[in-house]
Amino acid sequence: MEESELRVGGWGEKRGSRWLKRFFTIILIALLGFLIIAPTVINYSPAYIPSSTLYLANGMWNGPFDIDYSNEFAGHVKISSVSYETTNDQSGKLKVITMSSLINLEDFRLQDRVIDKVREEANKEGLTLGSKEKPNGDELRDDDVDLVSGFRIYQWETDRYGDSNNLFFIEAFDDDEILIKAFVWNKPNTMTFQYQTIICIIFGTDGTTINQATQMIEDVI
Repeated sequence: MEESELRVGGWGEKRGSRWLKRFFTIILIALLGFLIIAPTVINYSPAYIPSSTLYLANGMWNGPFDIDYSNEFAGHVKISSVSYETTNDQSGKLKVITMSSLINLEDFRLQDRVIDKVREEANKEGLTLGSKEKPNGDELRDDDVDLVSGFRIYQWETDRYGDSNNLFFIEAFDDDEILIKAFVWNKPNTMTFQYQTIICIIFGTDGTTINQATQMIEDVI
């Protein structure tokens, strides 16, 4: 009896080990399948401001310009972007960036990713992002903004760098302070079963321009 019980116990241990190996094999295959197939099913889903939006329709702002498509993490994040500009002066610019993926980027250090994106766009405009005291800017709250639940607002002061004469804000550098404001939100795309992270970046020299751009962001689709 004792010998038989030992054999039965041994068989049970081997059976459990075999199922454990199968489980890890299935997980590994699923992971490899995700890494290979995911980039092929993620679509570019650019968010944009409709031409019927007030400040575009009346000609105070113009666009879209600089339409661009790119990807990161071997295609697991598809990025599209468009920009809009004030028409009669160089007081404002608005960048709408859409990051599409099969996972919610909110769970993967989204704030750091937003800061990187804003810094990248600021550099294109000849601006440094933030100050030594507040490199990550200030997180704001505005309950009057009509956006989806859970949106975030960040704001930075800026300094000029470089000597380029082709920058949008070249005439504003000497007389005006340029403020950067970013609105960020996530939403699942139920049609394609993927998430969209939308980052709207405002460059403005005055409160009126920033308010106009904020109202345009409320119409983003």
